Amino acid sequence: MPDDISGTSLAGYGAETYARYHYTCVYCGFDGRGFDAWMQLTVDHIKPTSAGGKDDPDNLVPACHACNSITSRMPFTDTASREEILAQKRERVRQRRVLFHDYWLKTVAPHFLDRPLPSA
Repeated sequence: MPDDISGTSLAGYGAETYARYHYTCVYCGFDGRGFDAWMQLTVDHIKPTSAGGKDDPDNLVPACHACNSITSRMPFTDTASREEILAQKRERVRQRRVLFHDYWLKTVAPHFLDRPLPSA
């Protein structure tokens, strides 16, 4: 197992992006400053490379795994601006979080939240 993480987004190509945005997901505000939270950060292309987006710093932002997954494969026009895409992605995250929360309340919470946590 390699002991160098420089080729990963966490310490390599994403490190500057995370620092520039204070280790915060630009879509939901997830705070990635703690170790376990930092491990959940990813680099997102605002305009996907599949839609002509580049790897330049203005097109890269930190996103938590959940938001990166929620916003993946969203279609954008070639003329959509950075701000328009960010707004569309933030709205998509907001809508999906509401749906996921409703699902969690109906299906997960009633079955598992009253069960004691396993002891460490």
